[in-house]
Amino acid sequence: MYYANANMKLVKRNQKLHNPDSPLLIGEVKEEDVVKEVNEPSYIDTQTRLI
Repeated sequence: MYYANANMKLVKRNQKLHNPDSPLLIGEVKEEDVVKEVNEPSYIDTQTRLI
């Protein structure tokens, strides 16, 4: 079974592409990219529970 970090060359390359100021995990939005806003409901339950 292979995992996302099985190829260390790929891991190192992706680490170099990471920009902490970018909204993307890897890389950056390029001029030719098409970004579309979508309205997705949140499924996170913020209800406080006692039990």
